[in-house]
Amino acid sequence: MQIQYKWDKRHSKILHEYLSILKDRQIEYFILRNYEGLPEKNESKDVDIIINPNKYRSAAELFIKVLKENNVPNYYVVQFERAHCWIGLDLSSDFYIHVDLIAGYLNKGFEIFDFHELYKNTIEYHGYTVLSPSYDIVMLLLYKVIGCRELKKKYRDKISERFLQNRLHILKILEKVFDKNMADIICAHLDQSDFEWIIQNARCLSKHSKVNAFKKRPIYTTRNVISFFKEKVYRIAVCPRKIRKMIAVEAPDGTGKTTFIDLLAVKLAECFVTDISKVHIYHFRPTLIPNLGELGERAGIMEQDKEFTKPHRGKKTNTVSSLIRIIYYTVDYILGGFVNIRKDVQFDKFTVFDRYAYDFLVDPKRSKINLPFQIRRFFCRIVPQPQITFVLNADPTVVFSRKQELTLNEIKRQMIEFNKLKDIAKGYVKLDANKTPEEITDQALSVIIDYYTNKTNDYIA
Repeated sequence: MQIQYKWDKRHSKILHEYLSILKDRQIEYFILRNYEGLPEKNESKDVDIIINPNKYRSAAELFIKVLKENNVPNYYVVQFERAHCWIGLDLSSDFYIHVDLIAGYLNKGFEIFDFHELYKNTIEYHGYTVLSPSYDIVMLLLYKVIGCRELKKKYRDKISERFLQNRLHILKILEKVFDKNMADIICAHLDQSDFEWIIQNARCLSKHSKVNAFKKRPIYTTRNVISFFKEKVYRIAVCPRKIRKMIAVEAPDGTGKTTFIDLLAVKLAECFVTDISKVHIYHFRPTLIPNLGELGERAGIMEQDKEFTKPHRGKKTNTVSSLIRIIYYTVDYILGGFVNIRKDVQFDKFTVFDRYAYDFLVDPKRSKINLPFQIRRFFCRIVPQPQITFVLNADPTVVFSRKQELTLNEIKRQMIEFNKLKDIAKGYVKLDANKTPEEITDQALSVIIDYYTNKTNDYIA
C-alpha cells in the first residue's frame, strides 16, 4: 500500500505562523534544503529548520504553542544528537506534520560548520531565511552523500546545476571543510557529475572533514563526541522502557490479523510522517536464534517441519521436551530484546509482534509445549513486555468461515483464553475484528497515539 504524505493549507498555515513568530521573537533560524515552494507546497515529507543552539528551548515551546493554536491535540518528539524531530498529530482530521528543529549542525559530535558561520551565509526566500545556494549545495553534499552515502537523482541534478553557477564559491567553502588539495579533487569530480566517486569515497571524506573539525576546536569537539556516545549508549545499551515502542497483536488464525498489521504499519508511517521501514514487524519472536526444527535439520538430527498451514500438526510432547522448548524460546525473547529491539530503539522504530509469548498461555499446542499453566505464565512474565497488546475479537463462526486451520470449538476456546490476557498482558486492548480493517486500525491508532505522544494542552512552558 502506498504511503501518502499530505501537505495542505493547514500545513502551510502552521509553518508560516511558526516561521513568522521565530522572526518576531528574533530567534535566528534558516530552512535547510527543499524550501522551494514553501509554505504552499512541500516536495519532502518534512521541513528541516536549523535553530540557533542557544534558542532551541524557546523555539520548541513556540512550536507547541502554534500547534495548540491550530487545534493539533498531540505532539511527539524524538532526539538524535542535536536534531529534534517534532510531529504534530490530529487523528480526528487525519492531519500530521513533521518539522525537524536542529540546534546547530553536528555529525556524531563533530561540528563541521558553526551555526553563526552558516547564518551569515543565508538569504531571504518568500520572506523566510534559507541558506545561500553555495552553502546549500555543500550541506547537501555533506549530509546526503558523505554522511548517508546515497544521493537521489533530484539531488544530483540540483547539485550539478548549482555547482556550475557557483563553482568558485563552493570550492572556497570545501577548502574550509577539508583542505585545498581535497577540495580540488572533489570539485574535479563534480565538474564531471561523478557522484559515484564521492559516494565510494564517502567514508574517507567524512573522516577527513572530522579531523579538520577536531583540529579547529579540539576541546569543544571532544566534549561533543563524548555527549554523542553517551546518548547512543543510553538508547542502545540502557534502552529505557519510555523510549521503546513495542506492540503485540494476538488473535486466532482467520481474524484478519495479518491484514490489520499490514494496514497498521502503513498508517503508523503516515501518522508519524516517516518511512515504512520505521515499523519493524516480527512473527511470534525476535528469531535471533533459529527455530528448533531448523537447528535440528542443520545438525542432521531431524527434518524441519514446514507445514505451517496446520498449526496443531505436531504430536504431543513430554515434559522435558516442552521445558527445553520454552526455555529456548524464552532465551530468544530475552536476547532478541537486548539485540533486535535495541536496534529498533536506536532508530526510533515501532516494534510490532504478530503473535507473542502470550501464545504459550493461549495456544501452547502450537509451540509444542505441554506444561502446567503456572510454569508457562512464569516464562511469559520474564520476557520483555509490550507496552500495548491488541487482541482481535471476532465472531468464531465468521473466523472459521475465513480459515479452517482450526476447528470451530478451538477458535471459541482461544477467543475465551485471549480475553483472559487482560489480567496478564500490560496495555491489553480488545479490538472488534467484526469491523472493517480501516475501522479497527483507526481504533488502534487512537490507542497508540494516546500512549506514545503528549498533549499540547498539557504542555507547561
